[in-house]
Amino acid sequence: MNAPVQPYLFNDFVRAQKRLEDALNQPDEIYVLLTGDTGSGKTPPLRLLHAAFDRCRYRVSYFSHARLLSAPGLIRTLSHTLRLKPRRSHPETVQEMASLLADDPAQLLLWLDEAHELPDATLDEARTLAESDLAGARPVRIFLVGLPSLRERLQNIPALWRRIGLREEIAGLTLEELPAFLDHHFQSQAKRLCPEGLRLLFERGRGTPGLLLPMFRNLLRESPGKLRIEPHALENVLQRWELA
Repeated sequence: MNAPVQPYLFNDFVRAQKRLEDALNQPDEIYVLLTGDTGSGKTPPLRLLHAAFDRCRYRVSYFSHARLLSAPGLIRTLSHTLRLKPRRSHPETVQEMASLLADDPAQLLLWLDEAHELPDATLDEARTLAESDLAGARPVRIFLVGLPSLRERLQNIPALWRRIGLREEIAGLTLEELPAFLDHHFQSQAKRLCPEGLRLLFERGRGTPGLLLPMFRNLLRESPGKLRIEPHALENVLQRWELA
């Protein structure tokens, strides 16, 4: 079985990962935000970031489908993680959880993916946990990841928006990075495009890695061999691919 291809470290990728890592190493950063369009390349730096976490310093609770996470569901899941028996009422459980977290030497990192779909009540519950410690120990931190609409949504909550110290957005590749990106994934096949072909592919894919990869794979399937792929042929193949 072939080993999976490692991600191409384009500039936006490297910058986002470095800034996220720096922010999460700063104990006063309660909220961290990463946004980007679908396919822009958010997932690979997040995987590397997760692999680098100090498990003695952080207790990570990752939720991948935020729209399915209700406020009671959040507390129920965290109670199970912390081995906390639910109290008679929801507020009592939250209060007991806040006390337990304040005494824990490890910080709880709530990692909420697809957070643009997070229910308002769940976001409010997460904020309650993050801001519950008056002593300033900051036992809970929140990492929000989602589409650009998440940024717009948070801007409409000024009290929360002002507290988000890192607001990072990943935009994708530049045109200058495209040849090296294709070469990383497709080796010599990438050289079958002339500069005009590269420009057309970049524009159709909007610099988005998650679009450029399937576009170029389809182009290779439709254009077997090693000959140069002319711009007009590229346009025809991509037009059919987009209409399929």
